[in-house]
Amino acid sequence: MEFMKLHLPDIISWDSETLTDVYGRMTVTALERGFGRTLGTALRRVMLSSLEGAAPVSVSIKGAEHEFSVLNGVLEDVPDIILNVKSLSVRYDGAETVQLTLKADKPGVYTGESFECPEGVTISNPDQVIAEITEDSGELDISVDIERGKGFVTQDEWYNSGKGREIGTILVDSWFCPVKKVNFEVESARVGDRTDYDCLNIEVTTDGSISPKDAIENSTRILMRHFEMVLGIGLEEPVPETVEVDEEAMEEASVVVDEPTAEDVELADTDLSKRYVKILSAGGIATINQLTVKTADELLELRNFGAASLDVVKELLKAYGRSLAT
Repeated sequence: MEFMKLHLPDIISWDSETLTDVYGRMTVTALERGFGRTLGTALRRVMLSSLEGAAPVSVSIKGAEHEFSVLNGVLEDVPDIILNVKSLSVRYDGAETVQLTLKADKPGVYTGESFECPEGVTISNPDQVIAEITEDSGELDISVDIERGKGFVTQDEWYNSGKGREIGTILVDSWFCPVKKVNFEVESARVGDRTDYDCLNIEVTTDGSISPKDAIENSTRILMRHFEMVLGIGLEEPVPETVEVDEEAMEEASVVVDEPTAEDVELADTDLSKRYVKILSAGGIATINQLTVKTADELLELRNFGAASLDVVKELLKAYGRSLAT
C-alpha cells in the first residue's frame, strides 16, 4: 500500500498464542525506515503516562491512628498492610470516590477477594494478600478509598489538595496507570527486493484492569485526537460559533439548481465558500452525498463549525433537493 510515496504497514497482528488479559505482543510491518521507532516511542509514552485508571487514595485501619502503628493479633504491621493495599488492581469507571471495606475477626489469610466492593468496582488481582490474623484476639477493619485518575500522585499532593486531614486516615501514593510495562523492538523487514524496512514488535503488560488491546487502542485514539487538532490549524478564517454569517457569505453559499439531482457532486465544484469547503474537508466530507449522511449534531462537532455554518449547509442541500440525515 502506497501513500504519498510512503509504504504503509500491510500486517498488524497480535500473537494469539501468548495473548492474555494482562499480556499481549503486537506486530506492525512493514514500515518505512525510522517509523518503527517513531510509532513504538509514541505509543509507549502515551500508555505509560496518559491512560486513566483507578487506584487507592487513602486507607483507614481500625486501631491504627498513623502508618507506624502495630495491630494486635495481626502478622503484618501497618506499613506492610498499606503496601499490600497499594498493590491492588482495581477496575472502576465512575467519577466519584468509592470505598472498599474488609472486616474480619477470625484467624486466617485475607486477600483482595475479602473486600466488599460497591457496584461497578472489580478487583483484578483478588489473590493479592492483604494481611493475616494469627490470634483469636486479632481483628481487621480496613476501609480503602478508590478514585479514578491519571499518572502518579504522591501523598503530599493528596494532602495539599485537602485530603487526609481526618485522624486515622492514611494517605498513599497513587499510581493510576493500568499499564505496568511496555517494551518494543524494531527489526528489519523485507518488501520486494528491499530489506531496509522496519518491523515493530511491541509488548504490553497491564494490571488486568485493562486488556493490552484496549491499552493500544486507547493510546492510539489519544494520539489521533492530537493529530486531528494539528490538522485543524491550517483552516483559514475560522468561523466562530457565536458569530452570524453576513449576508454576503450567505449569498456565496446560495446555489440555484434547476432540478434536484441524486448524482454526487464535489463540494469544491459548488458555489459554497472555500472557507466552508475546507472546514468540511477537514472532517472527511468532500461531496454532497457524504454531507447528506451526516446529522446536524455530527456536523456541529466539527472544528470551527457552528450554528451559522449549519444554516449555510442546509441551504446548499435544499438547493440540491437534499437534506441532512436525522
